[in-house]
Amino acid sequence: MRKLLVAFGVVAVGVGASACSSTPSATSTTSSVTHPRASTTSLPAVPVTGSSNTATQAMKAALRHGGSRPSLHYVSTSIGNGLTTTIVGDVNQTSGTQTIVVSYQGVKATMVIELVGHEAYFRGDAAAIEVLINLTARQSSAAAGQWVSVVPADSVYESTAAALTVGSVMSELALSPPISGERTAIDGGRSVVEISGAWVGEGITAKDHATAELEVTKGAASLPVAFNGVMPATASASRFAEKLVVSKWGEAVHVVPPASSVPLATILKSTTTTTQPVVV
Repeated sequence: MRKLLVAFGVVAVGVGASACSSTPSATSTTSSVTHPRASTTSLPAVPVTGSSNTATQAMKAALRHGGSRPSLHYVSTSIGNGLTTTIVGDVNQTSGTQTIVVSYQGVKATMVIELVGHEAYFRGDAAAIEVLINLTARQSSAAAGQWVSVVPADSVYESTAAALTVGSVMSELALSPPISGERTAIDGGRSVVEISGAWVGEGITAKDHATAELEVTKGAASLPVAFNGVMPATASASRFAEKLVVSKWGEAVHVVPPASSVPLATILKSTTTTTQPVVV
């Protein structure tokens, strides 16, 4: 999810160009852009403890408990540079599916990604493929509108398969030091504990001074339910914010491979230009 941050400039160009040069594939799955997190009503500040170590342990416990659950549903909304990116996913311990919609000035680029065991599959618009899978414009055009399979030997496998298992979603929610427990709040009618910390991940470094809050349920078997991260604006980049809500713990998630797909290696080979030496 965080890899979207580093690609925002390219997305804006790609999505805008797709509006002029192509229409969304008929086989693409679309999703409306939503703001998933309900309003949080803060109660008077109630410290979790006076120790940042206790807050860290509370975060780790919630992520550990969440990581042991068989499955979950999540909705992530990222906003920055005029773009709204929504990711809706359903994952279990070994597989998952997500629909990604990037919206820019009324134009949308869409992609669906699946993970089944150790093989990932994607299908989407050329603009979305170019940015999210990091292929060239030519490769993305060749891949658009069809299922493409990606295996661990492919260089883009790790980024393609991100956030498609319970464990990888939990890794997206981890805060970085300094971590502190700040307050108890009511979110969606339930009492949660807000844990604050730095936000560091793919596309975001400590130099960006990004911060985040992780909401976890109370109790011995606490679970993470919401993540809210903000990277402040700089002279060269606008403010970036991400909201991610986790729900439907233990839902039935069954992901099957597409009936047919084209290996990514085949597409890369077919779009490689070979230059013949000049014979004098």
